[in-house]
Amino acid sequence: MPSSGPAQVLVRLHGHPLGIVQLSSGDTAKGSAAFYERVDRELGPAVRKHLDADAIPVPASPLEGALPSSVACRRGASRDLKISVVVNACEASSDLRRTLASIQAQSRPPDELVVVDNRPETSGIPDLLAASDSDASQVGYVSEPVKGLARARNAGLAAVSGDIVVFTDADVVADPLWVDFIASGFEDDGVGAVTGLILPAEMETEPQMLFEEFGGFNKGYARRRFDLYQNRPASPLFPFAVGMYGSGANGAFRTLLLRDLGGFDVALGTGTVARGGEDLDVYLRIIQAGEGIVYEPGAIIWHSHHRRYEDLRRQIYNYGVGLGAMMAKHMITSRRERLELLRLGPACARHMLDPRSPKNAKKGTAYPRSLTLLELAGVVHGPFAYLASRRHA
Repeated sequence: MPSSGPAQVLVRLHGHPLGIVQLSSGDTAKGSAAFYERVDRELGPAVRKHLDADAIPVPASPLEGALPSSVACRRGASRDLKISVVVNACEASSDLRRTLASIQAQSRPPDELVVVDNRPETSGIPDLLAASDSDASQVGYVSEPVKGLARARNAGLAAVSGDIVVFTDADVVADPLWVDFIASGFEDDGVGAVTGLILPAEMETEPQMLFEEFGGFNKGYARRRFDLYQNRPASPLFPFAVGMYGSGANGAFRTLLLRDLGGFDVALGTGTVARGGEDLDVYLRIIQAGEGIVYEPGAIIWHSHHRRYEDLRRQIYNYGVGLGAMMAKHMITSRRERLELLRLGPACARHMLDPRSPKNAKKGTAYPRSLTLLELAGVVHGPFAYLASRRHA
């Protein structure tokens, strides 16, 4: 833990994340005793529940002796699954080097690592790979000159040979257990996709903190399965509340299933007029195909949030456009879904506007109303953006 200053500390037991503990400058100055007291107060029930499930004696307070670095109870992941990781990138950068290094340093290295270059004429990525150390020779390279994140991901999907294909971006650092936990999510039958936990790599500027209030990428610390059968969540918006499944920067799929579904919709996603929504769309299609999605919080990546306010504003607007575009696609292309979405209209409005809804629960009283309005403006524009993007695609 840090020696001074406020901090957010991720607490893990046996490799599993249990939650974030917020420490003030006063807490960090007091040392480890104050840290374990805070863990006991905020996460004690989760620690004891985990130990009890492992048939490990549950200690009395404090919990200092209950947080070993053991991986004894990690879920077993099949070694028979061949795993391919696809990194989407547009430029040679230190961030890309860092992302690749973190993936190559996995406790279970992927069987295949591929970089998809979506700006091959100017990116400089081939030179970066050629100039890197010997590990770079193990990195495959795919060129996709047509702009668009969905097209880049489809190019990666076409190139890989693994049973499982994992997608991430060039602005993340993968936790050493990332691939291991991703693989463990596929141990159950009928799982078509696995998503993981995305945490901020730093929290140094106000826009980075506001993005976490907006919702961030964190979907919680409990493993969950979503499907149309015994694992239907209580949300009245299921299966259309697609944000609950996870995010595209930390998503893995059974390769053959994703190919059978046609991959990602090239009329959606960053780099198109629709600006996003390709990941939300594919998760919804997986659920509707009768497959399950597992959210595995042990599969952690650390994401570099935007530091500048203008970048945050653009990101939030783009997310709104992408959501509106994705919903418009399903209303236009399916009569059944159109009727269902019209029926859910009032619930969708409450989800977007009610301060008490799960979507808005993290927003504090000082959260700028202008950001909320910006997202809503994007949602309204989304259907028009989808139609324009569909014509272009």
